[in-house]
Amino acid sequence: MSTAEMKERIGAASPRFKSRVTGLFYLVTILTGGVVLFVQGRLGFGFDLIVAACYIAAMVLFHELSR
Repeated sequence: MSTAEMKERIGAASPRFKSRVTGLFYLVTILTGGVVLFVQGRLGFGFDLIVAACYIAAMVLFHELSR
């Protein structure tokens, strides 16, 4: 198998894998968002950035799956 063929196979990830990764990011977003609600102000701004990054990643992956 040539390098070009391997790159093509890697680039074409299965929808099932993308769905699982999307679900994982969405679950992390929900869990960390819930933690932020209960401990507001004690964790600092960095935790909010983690929640925002997971939300953005989940939305980008949802967009990729719906194309």
